[in-house]
Amino acid sequence: MPKLFEAYARVFHPASDDEGNDVSWAEVARRLGRIAHPGMQWHQIVGTTDTFGIEGSNWSGDIPDLGEMPAETLDRLCMVLAEHTADPAHCYFGLCEINHHPLVDKTVAEQGPRSRLKLPVGRDHLVLFGPLAAAVQIGDTDPPGLMVFVRATGPGEEPPGRPEPDPTDPFWRESPSLIWPADRSWFVASEVDFDSTVLGGSRALVEALLAAPGLEVFEVTPETKLTAFSDDLNPVLQTGD
Repeated sequence: MPKLFEAYARVFHPASDDEGNDVSWAEVARRLGRIAHPGMQWHQIVGTTDTFGIEGSNWSGDIPDLGEMPAETLDRLCMVLAEHTADPAHCYFGLCEINHHPLVDKTVAEQGPRSRLKLPVGRDHLVLFGPLAAAVQIGDTDPPGLMVFVRATGPGEEPPGRPEPDPTDPFWRESPSLIWPADRSWFVASEVDFDSTVLGGSRALVEALLAAPGLEVFEVTPETKLTAFSDDLNPVLQTGD
């Protein structure tokens, strides 16, 4: 995350309860007697040294989505993001090859190497361009490996939303790992090993996200630690301690 923005936030991918209903991290922490805060780590909230939060967990529901923001969360986020860029019709979407390997390889082969963003540690991304509204049209189809994406054709022109899935033509949404507008007013990053998403932008954007319904957001700073076992408020004894 570039350290050049006015404010930063962390968007938590929701967990789910035994009935499959979305549950916030703060609610899970409350139920388990833990502390909700900007740097909380899922596996420490649920009381396990398993960094995936599965083995030995005190939570009987499902873990948050790892490495990719759920589509409903992404859609709610984009509604807020669109109000905080001067040009929502021109945005970039990065798909990390770790999460979207078949799609990246196929699209790069068709569009050429200029569509690939080279990053360290195997984090190369396929970069697509279009209106922010086109996030709903990024995905995989059957047969697999087909990227569905509508490019922007001019300022202010946005593609329609994807119609209801046709059982004879299945379509699976894919959430991009990176999103940023051409005016660089904000930047969104979902690291492939993380169960939350971080973003930087204006103070007004972060305030709007904190108040947005359906999103669990905490303000963070560039110094907030998000690595495994960095949650000092919810300690879990590691093997050998």
